[in-house]
Amino acid sequence: MKPSCQHHSSPSCAAPSSQQVDDFLAQAEQLCAQRKQRFTELRRTVLELVCQYDQPVGAYALLDDLRDMGRSAAPPTVYRALNFLQQQGLVHRLANDNTYIACAHPQQRHAGLFLVCRACGGAQEVHTRQVDNAIARQARPFDFQVEKASVEVIGLCAGCAASDSGSGARD
Repeated sequence: MKPSCQHHSSPSCAAPSSQQVDDFLAQAEQLCAQRKQRFTELRRTVLELVCQYDQPVGAYALLDDLRDMGRSAAPPTVYRALNFLQQQGLVHRLANDNTYIACAHPQQRHAGLFLVCRACGGAQEVHTRQVDNAIARQARPFDFQVEKASVEVIGLCAGCAASDSGSGARD
């Protein structure tokens, strides 16, 4: 299967839409097979649940979802699945609030640049080679080899900024 991007003309990607989830799960399965990694049913289910949220989701919400599906799971089980998905580049962890978001481009390693709304909790992953290059350039004088990078920018999304503009309150 050739990786495809449904929004290649846009500089940024959100979590896969409901129409993209099946294709994304198939791509995840293929990537894991190529990397000789086990994409178990639980890992697949956790990834599918992450994809169904329209904003970053925490492990305990996923645990509740699994229990609602009739699956018995404990927090360490969910965290192990999320850790695997993160290692494979299928999800990103947002350190700001310890939540997870699906990666729209898991076929290529990249630095994560996230615009996180402090009001509604929504997050947008932004893809730009300039960020990857800047991080590598800053690390070079220290002979530091970057393996993974994530930048979280906290602010207000357009919708929250518009509704907040009349109040004059800013943090």
